[in-house]
Amino acid sequence: MNPELATILARVSQREGVPPALLLGVLASMGEASGRPDFTRIENNLARRAGDFRSLQARLARPTASDPERDRLQAQALQALAEGRLAEADRLLAQAEQRNLEGAAAPDALSRDRLLAAAAGRADRGAVAMLHLNPQAYRDAAERYAEAALIADSAEAGSGRSYAWMQADALARRGADFSDRSAFVASIGQLQAMLGKLDNFDETVPWAETQLRLARSLTGLSHFEGGGTLLRQVVEIYRTTLDDLTRAKAPRLWATIQTRLGEALARLGEMEDDAGLLDESVAAFRAGLSGLTRPDMPREWGRLQWELGKAHVALGLRASGVAAFEAAVNCFKLVLADRPRESAPLDWAEVQDRIGAALVGLAGYYNEPVVLEEAIAAFDAALEVRRREIVPSLWAESAANRAEARLELAERIRERAEAEKATTELVMAIETLRGLGLAAEAKRREPKLRRAATLVEALRKG
Repeated sequence: MNPELATILARVSQREGVPPALLLGVLASMGEASGRPDFTRIENNLARRAGDFRSLQARLARPTASDPERDRLQAQALQALAEGRLAEADRLLAQAEQRNLEGAAAPDALSRDRLLAAAAGRADRGAVAMLHLNPQAYRDAAERYAEAALIADSAEAGSGRSYAWMQADALARRGADFSDRSAFVASIGQLQAMLGKLDNFDETVPWAETQLRLARSLTGLSHFEGGGTLLRQVVEIYRTTLDDLTRAKAPRLWATIQTRLGEALARLGEMEDDAGLLDESVAAFRAGLSGLTRPDMPREWGRLQWELGKAHVALGLRASGVAAFEAAVNCFKLVLADRPRESAPLDWAEVQDRIGAALVGLAGYYNEPVVLEEAIAAFDAALEVRRREIVPSLWAESAANRAEARLELAERIRERAEAEKATTELVMAIETLRGLGLAAEAKRREPKLRRAATLVEALRKG
């Protein structure tokens, strides 16, 4: 195994508290991949599967009290998952599911409880499919969730809704993880059909849950469509939902929708260079934070601080200046406390890079070089983890950012050695970006390289 992959696997296993054999099984489901591995994406995928496994583990470990044989099969399936034998776990769960169907000639002869148990079993098999890292498994998962919804609804009208949401989520994840536009379209169609059967007054919370998923799938589709039309539709969906959903009815759902509204407004504001939209995004993020507590939802709280910090930087570049950049640095430092280098090094390095960028923006409002020196130190820290031989695109990003900060510092203190360092680092970063096929990003950095070369020449002439 690639040494870096082995390191990632061990780190995720320890951090997330899941067996390493499970993660090996997840990696094996990817099949053979061509080209250089994307270690950041692999670590994120493994961390997500770890969370999915823990949720499934909690369900499978719960005894039925009515069927010892089914309990035994579920326990064996759980053991198979822990050992990374995903196909064997699915086979055992299929046997457990069959226990609910035995003894009846037709589905309508089954009791309500047995039908609901069969639906839950089919959904668990969908969850096993979602542990895989290939598009066919995602398709299988969506089908199993759809079947679970039909079985549950045959027992009791409306009881299949949660499985229908899972189906839509599986489709959206296929769209996001495998750049599959058609999967987003399918998810959107299903959610729109669900909304046609829900009343926003009598069924406000399930209606709002469905609206949230619809907006998320439309956001995914917007990456294929380009422009802001779909994003404006997303913003309108969130605002309409918040008109009917009060914080008191569903505090966490309300906070989540505020957060998603902030993300949509931030992206639209950057796309359209609109400081007003960015200001609204900051307000939405703050509203979302007001509905969360760090001890109860540490990951969501940290993610929201992260998004708020990014929005502050975008706003600082367009309007608010010092206050926005200072707020961004504070947000990122709060996030840093939740992303320790030892257990989440790439996440830690990303935060350091963002701190550096916010400090560069802040330095424009101070004459002293100390803020730029702090920015360079933050980029230095990021580059200790973002090594060229492991994550070349991330190395190039942080190296170029550090070089541009050096350039600003060299212009301010008129020091040739600093300007020469900036020039050399920019050349290396741009060459790396081109070698990775990131020509647009390389071109974006070229004006700073020309500026650095001109400064070096001027300082040499004295």
